[in-house]
Amino acid sequence: MAPTDTFTITANPGTDIWRKPPTTDVFNAPTALPPPGPHPLRASGPLSAFLSARLSFTFTPQEQYDQGGILLSFRRRPNSPSSDAPPPQWIKSGVEFYNGLPRLSTVACERWADWSVADLDSSPSSSSKGGKGVETGWTTILVEKDRDGNGTSLWVYRVVEETGEKVPLREICWVFADRGEEEDWVVEVHAMAARPEKAVEGGLEVEFRGLDVKWAE
Repeated sequence: MAPTDTFTITANPGTDIWRKPPTTDVFNAPTALPPPGPHPLRASGPLSAFLSARLSFTFTPQEQYDQGGILLSFRRRPNSPSSDAPPPQWIKSGVEFYNGLPRLSTVACERWADWSVADLDSSPSSSSKGGKGVETGWTTILVEKDRDGNGTSLWVYRVVEETGEKVPLREICWVFADRGEEEDWVVEVHAMAARPEKAVEGGLEVEFRGLDVKWAE
């Protein structure tokens, strides 16, 4: 996909992807893929073949927890990838508006979700200025399979557009653990947006570009 190609998701109030004990399990945020182009995007496949997923996005946050970014969902193969049931496990990473600032945000959900945040550094393509109505600038997230002497994991990075530097945000180690045959699991990659705040009017619009998913041959 050319870097200038874009698509948009609008998230209504009360939408989120979040699972917190003892009872909260919300998975109603809108997701999307780019329009079909000359080179079809393969957005789902066996977990054993997944190598990486990359996505850029920008939006103007207004409310606490406004968010946009990339979503990876994990399902057992017998379940249809198009099933309306929430995936049992998932990872989302992007930018989230928290306590007056847009921040880099990653949530990993194996049984219950856990959440980490990091500063969104100011640069020509990404602003960390606080306050409502401040555009985040284009931000790029990369989720990449990694193997080292200790095993296999997924690393989440923020990619600096000007230099290509991969800034590490989080290593997630449970994805390839206790799977039996990895071919029994499917990973799906989408863009996502959410506006968890319910007592507001209007939706959150997030613009995306450059969704790219790589698979082993």
